[in-house]
Amino acid sequence: MPRPARFPAVELRVRRFVADVSHELRSPLTTMTTVAEVLERRRDAMPAPAQKALQLLLAELHRFRGMVLDLLEIAAVDQADNGEERELVDLGPLVRSGVASSPAPHPTLDLAPEPLLVAADRRRLDRVLANLLDNAARYGGGAVRVAAHARNGVVRLEVDDAGEGVPAELRERIFERFSRGLHAGRRDPDSGTGLGLAIVADHVYRHDGRVWAEARPGGGARSSWNSPKRAADAVLSRLPDRAARPGNCRCRVRS
Repeated sequence: MPRPARFPAVELRVRRFVADVSHELRSPLTTMTTVAEVLERRRDAMPAPAQKALQLLLAELHRFRGMVLDLLEIAAVDQADNGEERELVDLGPLVRSGVASSPAPHPTLDLAPEPLLVAADRRRLDRVLANLLDNAARYGGGAVRVAAHARNGVVRLEVDDAGEGVPAELRERIFERFSRGLHAGRRDPDSGTGLGLAIVADHVYRHDGRVWAEARPGGGARSSWNSPKRAADAVLSRLPDRAARPGNCRCRVRS
């Protein structure tokens, strides 16, 4: 997915507005959630209509909290990336760890045997994988395969799901902010905020990469992103032999 055109002055104001509003919402949201949780402990003493109303309130608060946290993440994504947090990351162990920590059923792993080193912000890559797995679980029947390989100087990650796939006309739109594709009308707690894949797109862009959706062989959707391996290779060439060995690559990269 190509990076959309930017209008620096307007977008800077929008970023500040989003960050300010999100921060201001955290306190009242925390208060409302606390009150709702107190009421939840007294659910059995409530009449049936009040119980149903409380259930709806808790679901909306849960969704609202997720949206605020995602907006704060978006604000952090939009900050300038000066490379301070970059290090050499081996994608294989990162994928294994991310899949193991996911609450969803674990998919099949298809990982290259050799180290897949990229110069990256580990936190951002963790979030990319987590959001792709979460998207597959919410909308695609769960992830069935996660693959990571390198070819022609590019490291690629693929997440395949068991769903019906994404229509061709929506494959770019789903990476836009507040877009939920075919699920735009859903209001249930599991419908998401429409920001997860937008965060993925921005994080990938920060790593000079590309993200897209396509049909996977055999049905379902495949979400893929790639990142230049040459960035990691250039860093390795400047490191002492000991630091360059797999398992010792914790050096910061400054650009």
